[in-house]
Amino acid sequence: MKEATSYPSKATLFWFIGLTLTAFFLLAAYAAQFFFLVFGGILFAVIISALSHVVSDKTRLSYRASVALVTVSLLLLIGGAIWLLAPTVSQQATQLSQSLPQSLNRLRDRLMQTEWGNQLLEGIPQKPSKFLSSSSTKNVLSQLTGIVSSTLGALVNVLIVVITGIYLASDPETYRNGFTRLFKPDFRSRILDVLDQCYETLKNWFISRSISMIVVGIATGVGLAILGVPFAVVLGILAGILNFIPNLGPYLAVAPAMLVAFPQSSSLTLYVFALYMGIQALEGYILTPLLDKRFVSLPPALLLFGQVLLGFLVGLVGILFASPLIAVLLIVVDELYVKNSLESEDRTEPEPVRQPGARSEVVPATS
Repeated sequence: MKEATSYPSKATLFWFIGLTLTAFFLLAAYAAQFFFLVFGGILFAVIISALSHVVSDKTRLSYRASVALVTVSLLLLIGGAIWLLAPTVSQQATQLSQSLPQSLNRLRDRLMQTEWGNQLLEGIPQKPSKFLSSSSTKNVLSQLTGIVSSTLGALVNVLIVVITGIYLASDPETYRNGFTRLFKPDFRSRILDVLDQCYETLKNWFISRSISMIVVGIATGVGLAILGVPFAVVLGILAGILNFIPNLGPYLAVAPAMLVAFPQSSSLTLYVFALYMGIQALEGYILTPLLDKRFVSLPPALLLFGQVLLGFLVGLVGILFASPLIAVLLIVVDELYVKNSLESEDRTEPEPVRQPGARSEVVPATS
């Protein structure tokens, strides 16, 4: 009778868990932007908190006063960098926007000289005036409206991430304690330990990625300047920013540099390609292993798979946050599933240890 009543309860529990997981994934699919905004705020809070702890340890300021000082210092630093680099960057960015269409036209002329190039260019209008016909003017206006709205949306998202990060960093204990109250009292200390490990992982990940971005940006800018490529400052900054995206960012940065070098000469284009690949090789085989050994290490294949999956499901935001998100998920899975579930079961049922030279007892079979 007991077994007959336990089966429906197990089936009900199974369907409840299945429906809960289905609802969670549907909610994640529809509210993916919300989850990534929250994660971006947490990541920004980790950055502010780490810097604030350093300031608080080096000075006699309280933690909250250190948070205020770090926030104001970051705003002044970013504003000062923009003020110093804005004239050069804006001038080169304007010239780059004017140079890229000319480079594309020259590339098209080169492709038209080959048979496979003509096949590739089929269906592409040869005259820009075709884009300005009355039938396509409305499409152009709608595209411009979409660009403006998406830009404003991106600025609002950045503002939300910054404000969320400041609130989280100013009083982290309130949110930590509130989150741990969702679990049983005897399990809360374990959750706090996992949260501390996630904090250290995100902090180390940010330090590692920042060092890599700075090194790649400076090396790219200096290398392009030595080669005589125009707009070396802008292209170097672009290479450093795109290096925030592991695996994919460096290959996205090489395209505009090669287009800028293409009108100069074909050999310069090859030199630019070799420069980017060389910097990528040094970063991948020397700098990244050193940083991984010191800070945080991620399996490259798993990271690439996560980038492709999140990029397919979410888009650019998923690609941007794939690396820190996977780093946190590895900690959570290792601590809460592998150690708490799998390895704890192995420890509770230890195998009998036989002393060297001892005979194993054989229990005779009974008829």
